[in-house]
Amino acid sequence: MKPVRRSCFAVDIDNVLGRAEPEVQRLFEELSGSPWPVGRYGSAGGLDSSEFERSLIEEIFSRFHEESIPQLPLFPGAKYALEVIHRTCRIIIVTARRPYSRPQTLKWLTAHRLPFDALYHTEEKTEIPESITLAIDDHPEHLHSYQTVGARVFVMDQPWNRQVVDSDVIRVSGWDALLHWWHSRQLSSSWKIGQESLAPEQLWKRFAVPA
Repeated sequence: MKPVRRSCFAVDIDNVLGRAEPEVQRLFEELSGSPWPVGRYGSAGGLDSSEFERSLIEEIFSRFHEESIPQLPLFPGAKYALEVIHRTCRIIIVTARRPYSRPQTLKWLTAHRLPFDALYHTEEKTEIPESITLAIDDHPEHLHSYQTVGARVFVMDQPWNRQVVDSDVIRVSGWDALLHWWHSRQLSSSWKIGQESLAPEQLWKRFAVPA
């Protein structure tokens, strides 16, 4: 008998699982002596392509990867949502963090006891050895990349991605909202839409693997 192939859910970290933006902006203000330029860059994701001095950008990212990652707060509901999703999906963490932050990133994921099957550090999020069927991210460019491989795409609502208006991209305000969508639509390989809505404790029983 052939094993059932599990769907593969690609999950971003910064500003999706963990609240990173306030820390990056704090570092920018501390190191530059200037307030974060809200009108010019919607998020820290724009720093790499910005016109700021390269040395400043490198220092911000160096401090972030070496000092900030362990203390980043987890978004509410993220752990529970991943536990439920992991019952039926392979979860891969796909982050644009620089590869040298891998030890800190693994410690953070482990400290928060988040379920996952693999961790990738890459800017090219679809060029990994995985058949991605679902994905959640906050960066418009990555959202588009996931669409090109036919994944069901969720965008974690943030000020810098509000310009993304696409009926094929499902905008969620947080992990509770994503989990509600997940269960109310009863995701399947055909993405059939159902009508059922259950309480969280009922949903957990439904997706729990029998002992």
